[in-house]
Amino acid sequence: MTDHIEHEDDFGEEDPRVLLLESIADGLANLSEASDTPNGVPPVSSMFSGGDVDFASDSWMNKLAEIQGWLSFTEDLPLMGGEPFLHALIAELKLEPTDLLPPGDSYPPLSLRTLERLQERVEAAVRLQRNFLEELETKGTSRATATHSWADAWAESDAREEAVSPEPVTARADVWPIYQLTNKVPNLTPSYQRGDVWANGERQSLMESILRGVPLPSIILLRTGPTTPYEVVDGKQRLTTILRFVGKHPVATQKVVEVTARHRDKKFNDQGRLDDHGGKNLTDLFHHDYPAFRRAWKALEGYALNATHENEYYFPFKLRTTGEGGLIGSYLEPLRGKYYTQIKDLVIKVAAEEVTIKGLFEEVVEYRIPVIEYTKASQAQIHEVFRLYNKQGVHLNAEEIRNAVYHEVELTRATLAAAGDADPNTDVAKIAESLAGIPNLQRLSEALKSYGFGDTRYKRTKVLAWVISVLVHDTAGKDLASTSRNIDQLLIAIQKNRSHRLASSSTLNKLFSLLLQAVELHSSHDELWSDQFKDGGKGAKWQELQLVGSLVGIAMALAASPDDIEDRIEASGDAIRTASEEARDWARPEKTQTKTQWDYIARISKSLLELLGIDPDQAAKAVRLQFGTS
Repeated sequence: MTDHIEHEDDFGEEDPRVLLLESIADGLANLSEASDTPNGVPPVSSMFSGGDVDFASDSWMNKLAEIQGWLSFTEDLPLMGGEPFLHALIAELKLEPTDLLPPGDSYPPLSLRTLERLQERVEAAVRLQRNFLEELETKGTSRATATHSWADAWAESDAREEAVSPEPVTARADVWPIYQLTNKVPNLTPSYQRGDVWANGERQSLMESILRGVPLPSIILLRTGPTTPYEVVDGKQRLTTILRFVGKHPVATQKVVEVTARHRDKKFNDQGRLDDHGGKNLTDLFHHDYPAFRRAWKALEGYALNATHENEYYFPFKLRTTGEGGLIGSYLEPLRGKYYTQIKDLVIKVAAEEVTIKGLFEEVVEYRIPVIEYTKASQAQIHEVFRLYNKQGVHLNAEEIRNAVYHEVELTRATLAAAGDADPNTDVAKIAESLAGIPNLQRLSEALKSYGFGDTRYKRTKVLAWVISVLVHDTAGKDLASTSRNIDQLLIAIQKNRSHRLASSSTLNKLFSLLLQAVELHSSHDELWSDQFKDGGKGAKWQELQLVGSLVGIAMALAASPDDIEDRIEASGDAIRTASEEARDWARPEKTQTKTQWDYIARISKSLLELLGIDPDQAAKAVRLQFGTS
């Protein structure tokens, strides 16, 4: 036996550079393994392992150059390696020349900050590669569509990085018993929230998960004042589901109050039958015996409640009648196919605690829901929390974040409502007063939907916001930021300047009236646009860049020459169609990064104006004259 005494120095922390380099090497190796790549990303010539990435020589640069397409840099890194490669890498990571260390200090000669930034970029690339391959292989999406999703995800990621703020975040994480969310119902419909989009199966699945004690993802709330309700920033569908299940959704309770008042002279017995000597009214039945309430409703209103009615009124729903959702065992099987009022006195076991179902939803128990609560939240702080939240695996897209962060800006609310992504049960003029009086406004959202942008994750809002930012945001000669950041910069400019022309409801009314006319013109002249603009010619779904560029061109033409725009389109239709099919400037770039995207949109818009016989500079002046900025 050999005695071995380990000194304290033997347990020193590992060199952070070593750990970062190992992580980067593994990430590069993972990126080399993909058999499919997005359009414009060259395939790797051969796979390699993390051990093949040698940071003791310049060979690691070759490996990084091999997979750099997956990193979605603005410019290609030079293939010759050496100092030009290192300087280009520093620039792409948005760092300073001082982050390139003098020769001999360490190898590779990159600062710790550079290695950390590169590791983050590689980790993001691995995640987005995985999403791309899943969409391509598992979901059967076309390569063009999967490429667009991949590019959009990079744009959102870059926008979030730009939004990082050093100021402290005044948000806190906590866990709440469900009753805190059902006793004082948060505001489920702030202007930036969409309607209820979950199907009944998704609602049932959530409730079955809660009844089984499955932990839920965090709900994000914004405190708006000491006496006002919280606003739901993220988690609306989950909260809506819970409130519907227990009969406490505010739309439902208001509806029941109205109908009860209309039949205030009607009384019911315990079975929900009309009975002059009964001791219950309609509201009593709703809260204590929902099946009896349904019978009473039919007697009073003359029609039976079906799923459509119950969704419209946000009434309760029943659990599934099978065990597919996990309602298995002596505690849970009796719950199948039942409404909350039928089972609330039953005892179940949740979070190692035996509780009644009513107790689970209406009392302090061990089962809790994680909540992120903003107190005094600035836009930068909310962006930062969302950025970290996304890194933890719960991914909110740029529109979901923007709608929350800039919801007090009228333009944000107007864009959301005009695009058709707001709560459909709320009048658009109540969401954004600037939209009041615009005839046939719903045609704008209908047209966006006909382009192939449905209800998923505010896609229509994104496209419309993109068009608006291109049309009216003046960057004062500065380089254009990412798409998402460009939209944010416009909203920030309006937010900071109350006299901004686009803060005026009357100006916004004119803007959205113009956009409605432009979209109607654009969509009614389908003969102008090449099939290549629509999912690479394979379908009816428009590609975003082509749509934004051509819509901006039409909107500018309409602003400059509203009286004869139809005549101009008729006279130039053949030329526009030919250009969209054959002109090199109209061909979508393979590499859809920030600079190439803006260049492409500019080329299409300018070319379209010229084909319509309109000077682009004059069109820009017309936009500026009407909206104060261009």
